[in-house]
Amino acid sequence: MRVMRGLVFGTVSVLPALFVGMVSYVLIGGETAFPEWEAWMYGPCYLLPGLIVGGSLLLGLRDEEDAQ
Repeated sequence: MRVMRGLVFGTVSVLPALFVGMVSYVLIGGETAFPEWEAWMYGPCYLLPGLIVGGSLLLGLRDEEDAQ
């Protein structure tokens, strides 16, 4: 059950993570017209969405105590 919940959390968080990555790319000052590959910013485009998806996956995988 934990693995399935983790996969669902990770899958559901992909679109919001990509949106946050795009917004942070624009806020940091990335080119929006025709960016050159040399001016690509790896942090907001790969690192930030990866951390969000990975964090939500780990939140889904953690073991929760049963309510009594």
